[in-house]
Amino acid sequence: MNDLMNGIMALQTAFQQVKNLAGGPGATKLIALKPLLESSSPELEKEFNRILQILQPGLGQRVWGKELGQRLKWPFQKADVEQILQFLEWHKSALTLAMNSD
Repeated sequence: MNDLMNGIMALQTAFQQVKNLAGGPGATKLIALKPLLESSSPELEKEFNRILQILQPGLGQRVWGKELGQRLKWPFQKADVEQILQFLEWHKSALTLAMNSD
């Protein structure tokens, strides 16, 4: 669980910093980064939102009874966590490579 949360938070922070950099005054020099950022932004944001929806109960939903027990249980299987971590690592590596090449 910690690996997943740490991976998500680290990539989300780095991703936001890279987006800020790509929107800054030196952005015209970011030849490799800008196209990668444009193509991966929607995909990463969609995945971040999907994971957050699974991990956080919906606002205004009933929290007692049968649903409470389901919310206390970790919602991911080991294979799911590994797949998410691979997804995050791939995007992190791609962003790093693009930044280094620029």
